[in-house]
Amino acid sequence: MTVNNSRISISLAVLVSCLLVPVVLPVQEASAQEKTTEETWKVNLKNADIREFVTQVSVITGKSFVVDPRIKGNVTVISSTSMDKDTIYELFLSVLRVHGYAAVPSGNITKIVQQVLAKQSGNPRDFLRPAQSEELVTAVIPVRNSASEDLVKILRPLIPQYGHVAGISSPNVLIISDHAGNIARLTEIVNRIDIADNQTVEIIGLKDAWVEDMVGLLQELAPEQIGKGAKGPNRVTIVASERTNSMVIKGQKVTVERVAQLISQLDVPANRSGTTKVIRLAHSDAVEMAEILRNTIVDDEDSNSNKVKISIQPDEAINALVIRAAPSAMLEIMDIIDSLDVRRMQVLIEAAIVEVTADFSRQLGSELFIADVSGSNLPLGLTAPSGTLAQILKNLALGSAVSPDGVATSPLLNIDAGTSPLLAGGRLSADKTSFAAIIRALSTNGDVNLLSTPSITTMDNEEAKIVVGQNVPFRTGSTTSGSNGASNPFTTIQREDVGLTLEVTPNIHDGNLVQLKVHQEVSEVDPGSLSVIGAEGSADLITNIRTIDTTILVDDQEVIIIGGLIRDKETSNNSKVPILGSVPGLGFLFRSTSTTTQKQNLLVFLRPTVLDSRAAITSATQRKFNSVYEVEIEGRDPANVMSDLFNGNIP
Repeated sequence: MTVNNSRISISLAVLVSCLLVPVVLPVQEASAQEKTTEETWKVNLKNADIREFVTQVSVITGKSFVVDPRIKGNVTVISSTSMDKDTIYELFLSVLRVHGYAAVPSGNITKIVQQVLAKQSGNPRDFLRPAQSEELVTAVIPVRNSASEDLVKILRPLIPQYGHVAGISSPNVLIISDHAGNIARLTEIVNRIDIADNQTVEIIGLKDAWVEDMVGLLQELAPEQIGKGAKGPNRVTIVASERTNSMVIKGQKVTVERVAQLISQLDVPANRSGTTKVIRLAHSDAVEMAEILRNTIVDDEDSNSNKVKISIQPDEAINALVIRAAPSAMLEIMDIIDSLDVRRMQVLIEAAIVEVTADFSRQLGSELFIADVSGSNLPLGLTAPSGTLAQILKNLALGSAVSPDGVATSPLLNIDAGTSPLLAGGRLSADKTSFAAIIRALSTNGDVNLLSTPSITTMDNEEAKIVVGQNVPFRTGSTTSGSNGASNPFTTIQREDVGLTLEVTPNIHDGNLVQLKVHQEVSEVDPGSLSVIGAEGSADLITNIRTIDTTILVDDQEVIIIGGLIRDKETSNNSKVPILGSVPGLGFLFRSTSTTTQKQNLLVFLRPTVLDSRAAITSATQRKFNSVYEVEIEGRDPANVMSDLFNGNIP
């Protein structure tokens, strides 16, 4: 059907309900002869109902629309150009967008909704089907080289209020809801931004320069490219690794190569031929540390005269090391010093060395007893013991022999010197006061000779030695003539310690388990040798020696007993009747002489205490004073002398 323009205008004016009038544009005769049948339309609307507009577009385009009930209003369209179906639909989408509405495709149906709700109704875009520029769609855009969350910050200002953009880190994509035309524009922006990062990372190890000095020098040379405030495409990130004296550089490949070349030119031996440091030692000996370092650090035998030779010299006056070495060797030396220069633990070793008589020794062998109610220590044996010490050991195991302040509260105060208490063998429970209680019990027994109760503190793995006795001269040779035949008699002697010697070397293991290497020696001059006079008029002394050499493992503060060395002791007893026994000639009738031989057994009680802190040392010292010094001050409770000792108030 062919109508003219004037007829169209009249039809639109008379029939308000006809919003669109199809027009077949006039064509030239040549075109008519070609039988062109394509239809076009002109659209001119004034305050037309938008729903009628949707209806006419549906008739022209053949699309099916579902209109939201909230879609209302009038539209005005002025156009003097003929349009085909696709152009009419683009015009329709533009009119909807101007009035705050949007067309959302959903399969074969298009929904007409408000723009604020369109992003919740849109379907993912089918990129195989061309979309109208004003069509509201949801697109998923993959991001390959950048972080999607970073791109969201850039794209959000470009999205209208009714649109939506979000980034998902996995699988690193962007989700955008907007009109197809704007999505196409945003996609192009993303493609321009999301380009491959051509930055590279390189690790450069320094041989002669300090890494911190090198980083500072580079930052001064190019502060706009290197450092925290560096910006721009040529910026370089440098991280220093002091442990390996190396640098980690990240940036554009060309820039990194230039920086690496500059570093290689700067990393050369210094004119002063090395670096010298003075390191004060806190716990180790400077001489010993220097010897360890010299044996550990091997100097590079390089003929290059610029190479720094390692020099380590100790200064005993201030206990310090003077070290001169290249930076790489200096780092290794400092690591070794930090690992070795640590505070060493100490061990307090308390001992009781006793001699027991034969009767007492037999009881020890037959009535071995150790009480253990906690189950932490293993008894060596159990019989039916009797006597004062048996009760003491029982009370010690029950924790009632002494009070917390070290004052005896049970049989320790009532030991009868005339009894023969049982002596325990093996290990005793770790109790801070039981050791002093045992010594006190032994010292009051007539059948026990308490030779010594030494205690000494030594470093871990250092030998401690205690000698109690006399330095006795022993003849080693003699002569009666000199070199020229003249008479010049003389005797050579050598002095040796005779008495009690205790040598202990502790070694602390994990869990405060202490290994003790013990050497115990008790020696005395044989009285019989004093009566034998040699041809030279002097006596050749003979010594009786009893020695114990052993290595044992003991827990911290645990008591252990070693011994079993038996000797015969002869004792001469003279008895006489008073006055009559001293009468000359007849006195022998009123006096008698007897010799008694008695077997004695040597036993050693040992208790190590690990001192791994200042508090442990103070506690051990306090306990030692509590067990030895107690005084009564003005009728008050027994007080510890230790505090008065340091305050200068000893009574």
